[in-house]
Amino acid sequence: MKTFGSNSDSLAAVAAMPAEGDCRALVQRIVSSRHFSRAHQLRDILLYLAARALGDSPAGVHEHEIACTVLGRKADFNPHEDNIVRVQVSHVRKRLDDYFTAEGLHESVRIVIPKGGYTLLFEARPAPLPPEPGPQKPIETRMPFSTAAIICLSLLVALGAFGSYLGLRKTPARTASPAAHIAGDDLLWPRMFTGSNTSIVVADTCLVMLQDILDIDVPLSEYLSRRFPGEFLDQVPNQGLKKALRLISTRQYTSLADLNSSGRLAELSHRYSNYPPPTRYARHMNVRDFKTGNFILLGSRRGIPWVQLFEPQLNFSMEQDARTRGYYFRNKTPRTGEPAAWYQEVKTDTTVDTYADVALVPNLSNTGHVLILSGIGMEASEAAGEFIAGAELQKALQAILPKTAGQPQLRYFELLLRIRAVAGAARSSQIVASRVFNSPLPGL
Repeated sequence: MKTFGSNSDSLAAVAAMPAEGDCRALVQRIVSSRHFSRAHQLRDILLYLAARALGDSPAGVHEHEIACTVLGRKADFNPHEDNIVRVQVSHVRKRLDDYFTAEGLHESVRIVIPKGGYTLLFEARPAPLPPEPGPQKPIETRMPFSTAAIICLSLLVALGAFGSYLGLRKTPARTASPAAHIAGDDLLWPRMFTGSNTSIVVADTCLVMLQDILDIDVPLSEYLSRRFPGEFLDQVPNQGLKKALRLISTRQYTSLADLNSSGRLAELSHRYSNYPPPTRYARHMNVRDFKTGNFILLGSRRGIPWVQLFEPQLNFSMEQDARTRGYYFRNKTPRTGEPAAWYQEVKTDTTVDTYADVALVPNLSNTGHVLILSGIGMEASEAAGEFIAGAELQKALQAILPKTAGQPQLRYFELLLRIRAVAGAARSSQIVASRVFNSPLPGL
């Protein structure tokens, strides 16, 4: 078995390195845990990397190798066109972190996959460490399982009014407004609404409900699998709840917040294009769609798993707290004065500070743009929609974008918003952090 851990370990630490048998047993405990047992692709990747680490050639695991050997890609797989390996390995890293802060808190050996590569390492842990508290207490999202069926059925009735909206909503073509009506400082929308190649994607609210009630996090690979959602629902012991969840899984509902934002953006598009953007449902998309054209994704990875395709490019990552199961935004590279994470914070019985991320990134082939509005909750997502459709977005871009001859130049960017919500409705938004990426947009 190869050497584990850091090259700078002392002789005493090397002597305490885990035995191969202990490492193999640890891998089996992890893949049998709730973090990996139902995420088949992530489990297969972990097993493969562990086998390589414990075999004769632990180093030099390449992206192409994982794609073809584990994920079933063909020999002509091109990692520059398909980032599935990077996305899935990032999910493996996250689930490993979740395991070692929850079920595996007292494990004496830890598994890590250092960023920038795919070589798996086993590291000895001298003593279990208690989880560090966040800057604020995250809001608890898990609901009592005994009441889930009642809530489930109630939501079915409430959502029924929106069930046919996506199929019936058709916006007629409209003549674009004269150029004189377009603000000269409008940097984003003339590039997003070009011709007929922009689509608005709304969240799969039924998927969010399934995840909330079952207390699971569904990765994109599982969302696309034929096993979903049947394999998840087969494990529900309560027959009444199982029946309600199966009914939900067959519906195509989205939130009122997404519909409001979609309507605002459709109206905004009339200034720049004769072709109003179609509204598309997350479940009807496929990965090839994101290689051409522009997209506006109205929702987080919980309701639009396609967001996971672009998460490696984002600095503010929406993640789940392993202890409370609440969601927060992690700051991957904190700057001076910035916290490592932003959690929802309850101010009063009716007032909550929550967060949303607004990010512009390239599509999968770098020929178009993807605008992502990812909120922790529905009110956060709706507030992000109001923000981008208003004048505040243009002011923010004017302030943060690089300038040439005094004029701002559009770049890919990311804005983190703090939203004050009162009684479930957004009242105010404030930018608390931002990033501008160096790569210019196509055509600039």
